[in-house]
Amino acid sequence: MAMKGCAGKALVTATCAVLLLAGCGRKPVKTAPTPPPAADQPRPLPPSGAPEGLRLPESDGRGGYRTVNSDISVTETLWHLRSALNVAALSCDRSGKTGITTNYNALLGRQRKQLAAAYKAEASRFGSASATDAHVTQVYNFFAQPPAQPAFCAAAKGVAAEMAALAPETLDTAAPAALARLIQPFTDFYRAYADYRLALADWEKTGRSGNAKPVARMASLSTAVTSSAGPPWRIQLGAYSGDRAARDAWARIRQRMTAANDFTPDYEAVPASPLVRIRIGPITDRNQAIALCAAAAGAGLDCLPVAPGKG
Repeated sequence: MAMKGCAGKALVTATCAVLLLAGCGRKPVKTAPTPPPAADQPRPLPPSGAPEGLRLPESDGRGGYRTVNSDISVTETLWHLRSALNVAALSCDRSGKTGITTNYNALLGRQRKQLAAAYKAEASRFGSASATDAHVTQVYNFFAQPPAQPAFCAAAKGVAAEMAALAPETLDTAAPAALARLIQPFTDFYRAYADYRLALADWEKTGRSGNAKPVARMASLSTAVTSSAGPPWRIQLGAYSGDRAARDAWARIRQRMTAANDFTPDYEAVPASPLVRIRIGPITDRNQAIALCAAAAGAGLDCLPVAPGKG
């Protein structure tokens, strides 16, 4: 009986050993975690609130873009520089705190002969007042493009201060680099817009949808955009010593600035002054006001955009 018990114990032990060996021979299978479903990628937006479908200028083959400022002479560079700083004085310095207007006026005074010669050369090159006006308006409109305004205004602040301090004989030498600094914000915007197009094309290939947001590179550009909605603007074409002088000035303005003939002037007395100013309007928005001031500048006239509600 004792041997039978021992044999039984041996059988149990052997059976347990077999079971243990069988268990050791099978490794547990690790299941890979299920990846989370791909999140919808938001649809890219144009940089700085620019419209979709914007047509970019052609590449100049040198990393930039061919614009109204491309391949211009030294004389044209002077006039384009003056035009760019004029836009900055009108658009960037409405509070008067940046100093752009003060430095721009100092530039006009110090470089009067050089800038007058540049304007005369431009007028001679185009052959007629209307053609000159059209070209000058193109230049103004380039520098008034809303998406690049924050960076342009920042650049203009430094350039205006530097140009105001230049001796007359050094303006020709300094102007090309100064103009290039004022153009750069617009080149940066065009490049950002080209990146947006590529990002949009990639997004459209994936077929994903979601809330729209700008692509990463565009974050460096301000999204502030000047709205065209709201009450109408006007422009001021000088202030004159009395009503008669203002009306005589209007006759001269109509001859020199063809766009002025589309408006009836308002002759407004300047408070606490004998001066009478000429203002025309209504004008749709600030961008159109700047464009009209471009035509006025092309005719050699002073011009100031007047915001809605401003006296």
